[in-house]
Amino acid sequence: MNVTLQKGKASEATITIAMDQADYAPKVAAALQHYRKTARIPGFRPGMAPMAMIERQYGMAMRVDEINKLLQDELYNFMEKEKLEILGQPLPVPQQGLDWNASVLEFHFEVGLAPELTLDMSEKVKLPYYVVEVSKKVIDDEVDSLRKRYGKLSSPEKAVEDDLFFGQFTEVDEAGTPVEGGLSKDGRFAGTVVADKKILKALVAAANGDKVHLEAGKTFASDFRLETVLGCTADELASSTGRFEFELKSVYRMEPATMDQEFFDKIFGPGAVSSEEELRGKIQAELEAVYVRDADIHFFNTASAHLMDTKMDLPVAFLKKWLQQGAEKPLSAEEVETQWPSMEKGMRWQLIEGKLIREHHLHVHKEELVEYAVALVNERMMQFGQSLPGEEVEKVALNLLKNREQSEQMSEQVLQNKMSAFFKANFGKKEIKSSYEDFLAIATKTN
Repeated sequence: MNVTLQKGKASEATITIAMDQADYAPKVAAALQHYRKTARIPGFRPGMAPMAMIERQYGMAMRVDEINKLLQDELYNFMEKEKLEILGQPLPVPQQGLDWNASVLEFHFEVGLAPELTLDMSEKVKLPYYVVEVSKKVIDDEVDSLRKRYGKLSSPEKAVEDDLFFGQFTEVDEAGTPVEGGLSKDGRFAGTVVADKKILKALVAAANGDKVHLEAGKTFASDFRLETVLGCTADELASSTGRFEFELKSVYRMEPATMDQEFFDKIFGPGAVSSEEELRGKIQAELEAVYVRDADIHFFNTASAHLMDTKMDLPVAFLKKWLQQGAEKPLSAEEVETQWPSMEKGMRWQLIEGKLIREHHLHVHKEELVEYAVALVNERMMQFGQSLPGEEVEKVALNLLKNREQSEQMSEQVLQNKMSAFFKANFGKKEIKSSYEDFLAIATKTN
């Protein structure tokens, strides 16, 4: 048995396996002997059929089968021994008129080799890292938002633009006539979602019982979902005329909550905050944590994009052929060309990620995964104002990890967290101070 590797261009190579009869003959003989013992052949008792007849009828089929088994074993043993990192799977080179009785048989397999990578990564490579500042205005807005969220509804005598307007919606046609069987429901909305200033002015001036005509596509802000107010689906709303007569029944106003201990306890729990100053400090700390997290994600994406520019000699021709011939779900030539850009991008990142994991020991260990799952359970419990003893939390976390899909998702997140920390430690950072609004604009554009 002789196995050789001949490298070609663009990380493509051919593995050649040459074998003579001595390599496979004993296996073929053993297979025939086993078949003779177990086969039920008319006219003969089991194991008594002449070997010559067995060889004549089944010899070639068993020879081909044993040779193919031997080929697979030798091929993968060779790749493992030579530590070949291949892309896709080996493709056998077709041979016309192969003489299976020849003294020496030679088989060829095309393979795509993973290219050698040199990653441009050091502290000398300066990448932008945004230091997002928490402004007084942002804190003021968050305090106002919390006070409104935990405030109380009142019924003012005179409406203002940001009040809540409650009444009956009735679907009408172009002439303003109610549509038979059309949408009709009581509902309310805030004046802040009304984009049409004339309509908003009419609502503010309206008295109970007055009617105002609204249009789903024009009256409200683009991100407002009128279907949630009407209790219908988006498709049902789209199938309607989109015109509604709104009969005002009442106006409500959200009176901001008083900043007292009851208010503080509702937000952060009993005794956690006892003054407006502490409230603002807590808000600032939470926002800073969110901003750092978002800045880290942006830095990870920036570093990843930088590494994706690494020169990479992929075996493109081989991979496209493999996708058509050897993949689990073969694609047509047209499908390969259409999907190749996204496939290539994914493959490039897998090669980069694999190199980083191997060379810098970034593997995800079981204890890290459990620790992440425990933290996730605790975070979810806190969102509902609940808590569990440590042992119970770990049990819940371990049950989550039994779900394969969830376990894979959490493992990917742990890996990303480790790689993000690795990037921050191994790339240079050019710190840029920014407001959160400017940072979001930049992050949205670059990501």
